[in-house]
Amino acid sequence: MELAGRKRGLLVGAVALAVAASAARFSPFILVYFMMDQVVMHFHDLASIDWRFMAALAAGALAAAAVYGVAMYLSTMLAHTAAFNILYEVRVQLMGKLARVPSGFFSDVRQGEVKKVMSADVEQIEGFVAHHLADAASAASLPLVAIACLLAVDWRLALALVIPIVAAFILMGRALATPEGAACQAAMRASGETLEGTTVEYVHGMSVVKVFNRSLSAFRRFEADAREYVGNIKWATYFNASGMGRMYAAIGAQMLCLLVAVLLVLPGVSADGQSYARFVSTVLLFFLVGAGMKEPVLQMITQTVTMSGVNAAVERIDEILDYPDLAEPAEPREPQDASVEFSQVSFSYAGPDGPRALDDVSFRLPSGSVTGLVGPSGGGKSTIAALILRFFDADEGAVRVGGVDVRELSSQRLSDTVSFVFQDTFLLADTLEANIRMGNEVATRDEVLAAVRAACIDDVVARLPEGLDTRIGPGGTYLSGGEAQRVAIARVFLKDAPIVVLDEATAYADAENEGRIQQAFARLARDKTVLIIAHRLKTVEAADRILVMDEGRLAAQGPHDALVRKNALYRRMVEANERRDAWDMAAGKEDRRG
Repeated sequence: MELAGRKRGLLVGAVALAVAASAARFSPFILVYFMMDQVVMHFHDLASIDWRFMAALAAGALAAAAVYGVAMYLSTMLAHTAAFNILYEVRVQLMGKLARVPSGFFSDVRQGEVKKVMSADVEQIEGFVAHHLADAASAASLPLVAIACLLAVDWRLALALVIPIVAAFILMGRALATPEGAACQAAMRASGETLEGTTVEYVHGMSVVKVFNRSLSAFRRFEADAREYVGNIKWATYFNASGMGRMYAAIGAQMLCLLVAVLLVLPGVSADGQSYARFVSTVLLFFLVGAGMKEPVLQMITQTVTMSGVNAAVERIDEILDYPDLAEPAEPREPQDASVEFSQVSFSYAGPDGPRALDDVSFRLPSGSVTGLVGPSGGGKSTIAALILRFFDADEGAVRVGGVDVRELSSQRLSDTVSFVFQDTFLLADTLEANIRMGNEVATRDEVLAAVRAACIDDVVARLPEGLDTRIGPGGTYLSGGEAQRVAIARVFLKDAPIVVLDEATAYADAENEGRIQQAFARLARDKTVLIIAHRLKTVEAADRILVMDEGRLAAQGPHDALVRKNALYRRMVEANERRDAWDMAAGKEDRRG
């Protein structure tokens, strides 16, 4: 992923200024060295020192300090500007990509991953560019500038400072390259991501824990994930500590190596006093620079470790950006009617060789018909709806809408042709009208009001403090599950697509809301092809036809009465529903007596 792409100029400028700042930061050391050299060389006759030259050196040192401050300020400003632009552009790229991938991409697991990428991973990259890029460039360039200058002064003493630095990086590289190092870092990241998801689940379930007075042990998965994460943290900490200890030891040996080098070079210094004096000033320079070099070298090592985390974040972003887009037909066709047809369709979520969620399923929903879709959990009902909407493509066979294979319809045309009411209704943190307008953003106010009446949600609008302009969600008004479902149905009315799929639309509705939803269903079914996925068989008893799914196969199809007589599975489902309804009625009577 070309994160730097359009902001390459800003990043190059930030790095260049950081390098310039490093040169300016080191300049006072060289200038002070020349000043010391003058003092040492004229120690017995200070009056002979060229004080104008000394003043120029001092002024140069002050100017270098000022240049360092200005350059680092500008570098940091450019880095922050680039970082925030990259943050914006990457999130826009990700949002654009998410709009193009198949809807099946957004499984429960994927949602957590996408959330982490959109927030934590992008923020990590922004944080590195804004707060660490200039420091990393400065930390990398300062030792290089210093070593280049020191090599010009005395290559032998310079090597004494370089050898510990090289040894430290070799030790760091070996530590990071070992299988154990890669394994502990990967385990720590993976367990951290798992714990993040489990923590969200734990917080969401906190009310249940309090109601039943259960301790933390009620969430054993949370405990297990937390323990695993702590264990991996300890493992990574121990591994990093041992590696960092060796690296710190190598860096700490700089002064010792320099001292040994001085003792080895000293016998070769000329015996005259001037040579000894100049050698003393050189040694002072090397000890002064060597002591100051430790900080940027250690910072460079730290930034290298930070970069490994940034690289992992970039890889996760790339994984989403490289995900295949929903394939669009080269020459899209138009649906001929409002029929839906499955022709020998087989599908597996794990790929063609995995266990089949649908196995050789064939049926046809004529235009204008109302069809119920029932069966035990895991029977394939929601998978059928997902294939109609092209959340996934069938592994075998064909799914046709309006007589055309859905793969030959443009995604926009398919979206315009099919409406879907999900079991879990999503509401924007916006006004009620904005939520309804998701079905048709260009609809007039009168059309919105007509959809409100058709969806039997006018009673909700009437009691809201600001009617359609009432804000829904955080900071506003919350709707019940049944009321939210009616908002979703209003969207469908406003969209006015010829095919409608209803997925357990009365699952969370109370008796009053269920009655109003059923009224809305009756209006919605007029002149439309409707597929109703239902657990409550009463909602589909009057359907033109009912499809019975069992373990991914179409077990039976036909009107309600015929299925009760001929199909044992459907008959058992009807009996189970009757027992549940009888229990609900008995419970209701008991409540009224109480």
